[in-house]
Order: sequence, then C-alpha cells, then structure tokens
Amino acid sequence: MDKIKEISQEALDFWGYELQSNMLIEEMAELIKALCKYKRFNYEQADPAIKANVLEEIADVHNMIEQIEMYFGEKEIASIRLEKLIRTKKRIEKLKGDK
Repeated sequence: MDKIKEISQEALDFWGYELQSNMLIEEMAELIKALCKYKRFNYEQADPAIKANVLEEIADVHNMIEQIEMYFGEKEIASIRLEKLIRTKKRIEKLKGDK
C-alpha cells in the first residue's frame, strides 16, 4: 500500500465516514471558490498565489475522495469511471467525425 493510501485509510478509520464525507463537501466548496477566483482573475494572468490555492484545494479534494472511495469500494468506482470515460471518448470521436 502506498503512503497516500495508507494515511488515507488511517484517517478514514479514525474519523469515520460521517466526518470525512462532511470534510469532502467542505473541501469541494473550497475548490469551487478557488476555481471561481482563478477564473475571475483571468486564468493564467492570475496572481501565482491564486493558482497555488487552486492546486492546494485540488490536492485536498483528492485526499478526501481517496477516503470516500475506500469506504464505498475503489474497484467498483474505478469500473464506473472507466465506463464513463469510454462513453466520453465515443462522444469525442463522434464530434470529431461530425466536423
């Protein structure tokens, strides 16, 4: 088990689903806010601190999603993700063909 998974499992075991799912919601809200600010300051023209905040919030959301995936089942979620990505790929191929 890699270090991220090891610590994520420890956090999930310690705090449990209820607290960690609430933390995921909070972190997603912070990421939304950071992305909106990044957009408001015209993306790449934004101050580096704004971009750094986006990166930090993405990392926070990833960490919390890792724990919630562990709770619900990583293999099942990976399978669903793949199905959805295959569907997206087909849409892209169709749109490219329509041009």
